[in-house]
Amino acid sequence: MERMPIWHIALRRLEMPIGRFLSLYVLPVSIFTFIFSIVLVVLTGGLSEGALFSGITGILLVILLTAMASVAAIGFPILDVQRSASLIEAEMHMFITRMGILSIGEVGAQSIFDILKQMRDYGELATEVQRIETLVDKWHTSLPEAARIVAQQSPSPLWSDFLSRMAFSIEAGQPIDQFMRSEQETIAEQYNTLYDTRLESVDTLKEIYVSLVTAGLFGLVIAGIHLVLFEVGSDTDTPIEVASRLRFLLLASLVFGFVQMGAVFAFRATIPKDLTFARDEMDTPFRINFRRSLLISGLVTIVLVVTSVLTLIWVFEELTSQWDKYGLLFIAVPLSPLLIPSLMIRREENQIQRRDQTYPDFIRALGGTAQARSSEPSATIKALRGIDFGMLDNSIDRLEKRLSTRIDSDRAWDYFTADTNSAVISRYTRIYIEGSQSSGQPAATAEMVSRSVGNLLSLRNRRSLSANTMWGVALGLLISSVAALNVTTAIVLQLGESIAGVAGGLTQTDVSALSDFGAGVALPVMEDASSVDDNIRMFKIIISLLILMQVVAVSSIATRLRGGTRSSAVGQMILLTWVSGIASLLTAIMLESASGVFGS
Repeated sequence: MERMPIWHIALRRLEMPIGRFLSLYVLPVSIFTFIFSIVLVVLTGGLSEGALFSGITGILLVILLTAMASVAAIGFPILDVQRSASLIEAEMHMFITRMGILSIGEVGAQSIFDILKQMRDYGELATEVQRIETLVDKWHTSLPEAARIVAQQSPSPLWSDFLSRMAFSIEAGQPIDQFMRSEQETIAEQYNTLYDTRLESVDTLKEIYVSLVTAGLFGLVIAGIHLVLFEVGSDTDTPIEVASRLRFLLLASLVFGFVQMGAVFAFRATIPKDLTFARDEMDTPFRINFRRSLLISGLVTIVLVVTSVLTLIWVFEELTSQWDKYGLLFIAVPLSPLLIPSLMIRREENQIQRRDQTYPDFIRALGGTAQARSSEPSATIKALRGIDFGMLDNSIDRLEKRLSTRIDSDRAWDYFTADTNSAVISRYTRIYIEGSQSSGQPAATAEMVSRSVGNLLSLRNRRSLSANTMWGVALGLLISSVAALNVTTAIVLQLGESIAGVAGGLTQTDVSALSDFGAGVALPVMEDASSVDDNIRMFKIIISLLILMQVVAVSSIATRLRGGTRSSAVGQMILLTWVSGIASLLTAIMLESASGVFGS
């Protein structure tokens, strides 16, 4: 059977035809958002002058919110399918290696199915296996037919092709062990191709993201100029009236925020998930120190955040007037203590990567030694102590000591994997132990594990290149966004002050008459320039919040691409906030010193 298109698979996972999906999900979301938008416009004064969304702004709000909600409702099932495909494909290396190792022994078709049913630790892949189990046990479908049905509806083309080949192999009577061994190279090649394809998709998404952010910045620039030159107010304005002056800026901010959130979802759905840290409950010195550091840093951060908020309230006018210079730095300072646990995590990630690099050599040497000596585990490990395995040496020494003291072998290996703190080492070590015990061929088992890990590390290197490129793009885009918005602020400020000065010199002149005479050339700010400073202040604050939103988005994307954790993502966010704050300060100072260019 041919695999369904991705949109068809998405509908199948929803268990409904497209017409039903549109009527039950997309249409209600669109109608609800449409009604919500209208109610929001009505409650904020309608379309009348002085309302929050007066005139064309209210109409644009209704159209934008409805369109974005509809696009999100339509795109979510497809993004969910892509996310599931990434999760399945992330486990394929591990799965095919395990199956290949187990096939070294005598494994039949039904036995392989029994093994598949035990794969509860393979995430989304286990869910796919559960579907096969349901078809066989509850619907009495043959194993090949069940495999074909699941393959047709699978989110992952890699998993789909494997199931189709497995079904054909079982029906043709090929021994399952031969099939699994032959699949090692096939899956590896397909996985490499698919991995490269996804990385190319990431490159395409980067270009789209840069284009959309650039367009969003242009919209913010136009909205900022409109805010200062065409929106007037007074100190007695109500919150609704103040917000009304910001309506175009808020609309532009809404679109900019939608771009950032959409980018995060799109990148996370495309980028293959790659765990770095092992998942176990054992306490190691690093984990104890990290939790202690996180607790202390968190408490200090809370104190600094509260102090910063109180300071902001106390000197609001003075600080917000210079917000383009110090705003982002003011936000970065109280968050800085969290850099300590984040840097600890990042250092540990680098060490784990170095341990992973030496693991294939270690496991190959372990299997060969175990095959040759047929001795007890402690003696096998002791024979390897003279070999340099880099960052793994200390962990291997501690493993040998535990085995020599007659600690349970499985427990000693658990301590070893916890000590390395590596997801790759932890999972592949379990596969090696399971395979060597079941097959009695540790050398062949180790060779298969070593080859699989080596291929995975090669893919990681390609991913690292893409992550570095993404980091460079994100950093350049962030700095250029800060500079562009600061230039806009400087231009708008100079225009506002210049026109306010002109308006002050026309105190005896009827500005409305100038407008009539000049066919509407006179600007609203010439009639009342009292709100220029407030408008500039609000523009500075809003764009700083948008910069923070961009920082969060690019940090999340770059961390996912690099394979880091949430803690390292937090550290990256703080560092990028510092970078944007310093860039904002420098550009503001430079523009201030060159203000004559803008007519001051």
